[in-house]
Amino acid sequence: MRGQTNAPRMTIADFLVGDGMKAKHEGETNGPFFRIGDLAQEFGLTLRALRFYEDKGLLRPRRAGVTRLCNLNDYARLRLVIFGRRIGFTLGEISELIGLWEQGLADPGQLSALRQSFIAKLTELEKKKVEIDDTIDELRTVLGRLSSLPG
Repeated sequence: MRGQTNAPRMTIADFLVGDGMKAKHEGETNGPFFRIGDLAQEFGLTLRALRFYEDKGLLRPRRAGVTRLCNLNDYARLRLVIFGRRIGFTLGEISELIGLWEQGLADPGQLSALRQSFIAKLTELEKKKVEIDDTIDELRTVLGRLSSLPG
């Protein structure tokens, strides 16, 4: 459901170590603002989920009356939240990831820890992928045999 906010089209890698750092600084005070409902629609999330992330301190939208307005920072933070959830990070780990992003990944020790965390998640996901591929193969075999039965 992309295309609602006209926000920059960047990958997570861009946000962490590329042009997203520029967007972070520009997005602090100027740049486009998005209604929280637009972000919910663009990312396929509910308003309740976004309020949950806001309550946990992962998003920091401004308020204009009863309307929550998000800037490029919030957009990037939400991208990082979604990425963190997809790779299996806890909310605490996602908060740390956002904190590192906000600091510009400047601390070598923290950068090394982040790299190790990503390597561990990659290893875990690759193992799950092998298990899923094996399960798919088994399921295809079962379906093939079921197809050969009458009825």
